[in-house]
Order: sequence, then C-alpha cells, then structure tokens
Amino acid sequence: MITPAQAQKNIQESLDGFPQRITAAYLVFAESGDLASLDLVAMGVLEFYLARKPGKPLDELPGSTRLVDELGCDSLTMMDTVFMMETLFNIKLEDSELPKIITLDDLRAHLTRSLAGGAAAAL
Repeated sequence: MITPAQAQKNIQESLDGFPQRITAAYLVFAESGDLASLDLVAMGVLEFYLARKPGKPLDELPGSTRLVDELGCDSLTMMDTVFMMETLFNIKLEDSELPKIITLDDLRAHLTRSLAGGAAAAL
C-alpha cells in the first residue's frame, strides 16, 4: 500500500491535469485503503486517457461496460492506463493478463488482485 506522503508526491509528479475529485480520492485511498476511492481513481485514470469521453463518469457506468466496444479503448489507451496505475499504486500489472480485461469490472478485479498480491508480497 502507498503512504499518504507517496501519494502527495505522485499527485505532483503524475496526476497533473487530472480532475480534483480523482486526486482527492487517491489521497483518501492512500490514507485509508477505501476501495470506493480506489475505484474512483481507477475509473478516472482510464477516462482521462480515453480519446472519446463517455456521457458520464466511468464510475457511474455499469461494470459490464466493454472497454473496446463501448468506450473505444485502444491499445495505447490501455497501456497509458496500466502505466499510470503501476506508478500510482506501486504495483506490476502483468502484460499477459491485459487481453483478459474486457469490461470495467474486469479492470477493477485485476487492479484489486494486483494490489492484494503486492500487499502479500510486502509481508
């Protein structure tokens, strides 16, 4: 898990230009581990990199929303999103797993598993 001090540094270095609600959620997650805040950050990062913005925030869309078919997510968007998540959460998202991420819920589950694995490795 990241510390609040690391989160502050990451906000300055990596989240410049992101909406305030995303940076605030990132701080809340760093301070408390709140999964709702993690979800808001993850969806906010993906939305930031989408070329075509959806009609409402991604965290308000159904979990079954398909990244490619419905959101127009391409490989560059996915790589930018993965790189940012790795930076923000100090985790490694395995490239071999990326083709399995089809929906918003798949992305959520993959991120949650990666964070849980990182916490277990730190023990």
